[in-house]
Amino acid sequence: MKLRAAFRFAIAAVLLGSVSAGAQVDRPLVYAQNVPVTSMDTASAAVGTVYPAGYEPMFLVYDNLAGFNNKMQIVPQLATEWSVSRDDLTWTFRLRRGVTFHDGTPFNADAVVFHIQRQIDPGTNRSNRVLWDPISSVRKVDDFTVEISTRKPYGALLNTLAHGSGGIVSPTAVRRLGDGFGRAPVGTGPYAFERLDVGTELVLRRNDHYWGGRPGFSQIIMRHIPDPTTRIALLVGGRADIINAVPPENVAELQRNPNVEVIAQPALRTFGFAFNLNRPFFQDVRVRHAFNYSVNRGPVIKAIFKDYATPIDSPLSPFTFGYAPISAWPYDVDRAKALLAEAGWRPGPDGVVRKDGKAFEISVLTPIGMLPKDIEVTQAFQHFLRVIGVRATINRVEPAAFWDFLRVPPDRIAWDMVLFGFNPSNADGWYQLSALYESNPTRDALPRQWNFTWYSNPGVDKLLNQAEQTVDLAKRGQFLASAARTIWNDAPWVWLYAENVIVAKRKEIKNVEVWPVIFTVLRNAQP
Repeated sequence: MKLRAAFRFAIAAVLLGSVSAGAQVDRPLVYAQNVPVTSMDTASAAVGTVYPAGYEPMFLVYDNLAGFNNKMQIVPQLATEWSVSRDDLTWTFRLRRGVTFHDGTPFNADAVVFHIQRQIDPGTNRSNRVLWDPISSVRKVDDFTVEISTRKPYGALLNTLAHGSGGIVSPTAVRRLGDGFGRAPVGTGPYAFERLDVGTELVLRRNDHYWGGRPGFSQIIMRHIPDPTTRIALLVGGRADIINAVPPENVAELQRNPNVEVIAQPALRTFGFAFNLNRPFFQDVRVRHAFNYSVNRGPVIKAIFKDYATPIDSPLSPFTFGYAPISAWPYDVDRAKALLAEAGWRPGPDGVVRKDGKAFEISVLTPIGMLPKDIEVTQAFQHFLRVIGVRATINRVEPAAFWDFLRVPPDRIAWDMVLFGFNPSNADGWYQLSALYESNPTRDALPRQWNFTWYSNPGVDKLLNQAEQTVDLAKRGQFLASAARTIWNDAPWVWLYAENVIVAKRKEIKNVEVWPVIFTVLRNAQP
């Protein structure tokens, strides 16, 4: 087995993202979040439905084999080095010694094998299947060496291991707690679980035996504060140290406060309105192009997001691996109307276009308050469609019910278009393109991942398959760029923008990381 220089890492504390000795002020840190923590089980599907709160505490409780730094670069964590075989099918990881789980269980190869087997088993892990399905097996070589084998070369393996679901759990605690593990998690991270009041508050305590050094706070308290005005008042009044999901309209006010610092991080999550491609009127690409030409994105971003978002020119954000610019959809009402006319849609007496005597009327689904400015953006879209002669009715649903509208078989879809944003939480473009656009294997079941538009293009499937099996990063990027270009031209979505993640904190709090995958990470935070 040849050790590749590109994947060889020395044990270097500076790369570990470890918590330095730093200041010794012994006090808790209070983080006010817009969504509640409900589970911290790496195998729980519930984690992904309460973004970003599901993963943020997991990055404190757990360590991964490999992790991300704040630039989403891969760095060692519980693995100190790794290599891949010549056929790119077997990865060997050397493990850190002297690490113990919070419950006293030793961290070793047996723990890694337990964790990986749990993640790759669809019976125990129903979440993030796209990430874990390429792994075929894991094997203990000795107490501090493991081998992970993949069915095919898997270029995104390290990104999967660094993903939130890659946090390594205590086998002892999982066996003891069963389904209750997600509400009392045990890892090796800088903070250990203390208490969870579901929907209200999570309390973590400092791990005084953390291998990476002394954590900065005696406790980290995560409080669910859904109302942004209340979160801001808590921060300004000194009763919270950090808040997330700051509304863009409040940024200027907070920036004038001498005790507050605002962090606005361009993010990887891209937003748009997805077409239900099972509807006959959306199977004409001219109609889908017309809808994309109908939206004036710049004024929407300025008016609703105060310029804390960026129009996208690819299905991927510029900061996602595999991104390559394609072209922005310009605002061109005349061209949109001409395309609709070519497709047979002619203006009726009430201004709504008609075809075969039927008016072009659609329903647009949006959650209420789950996505940034979701209602305002949907109302703006409704206006733009009206300008080109399409009548849209907005169907608003509570966030908890939103997912049930998306992942259903084609004949049960109850919407024509839906507002959605996808965050490639492993920072890899293959994950995003595959999850949203790779053909579903059957029309008789739920979509494989998040391809709820039921888009299908064999050419795209082939390119994504090639990207998945290519470890060489340059070649992977080329395959992903080609797939993105084809998807862009097929236009299964009306693409809009990539958001900025806006977090505010008390100025005295140091080393708060806001990752472009929209997570606020407090591993290294110091008073």
